[in-house]
Amino acid sequence: MGFPHCPICVVLAFVSVFMGVTRSYMFYILFREFMRAESNFKLKFSFY
Repeated sequence: MGFPHCPICVVLAFVSVFMGVTRSYMFYILFREFMRAESNFKLKFSFY
């Protein structure tokens, strides 16, 4: 790929990459918290 000629294209590319990274990181945090809550849930039920 050639170098993008307009700075608007460069800004849009960086913004889209930044949004994708932050969105995937947010989903990772949510999934980790969900798995932690579910494991605590199973541990509470295993004591009964």
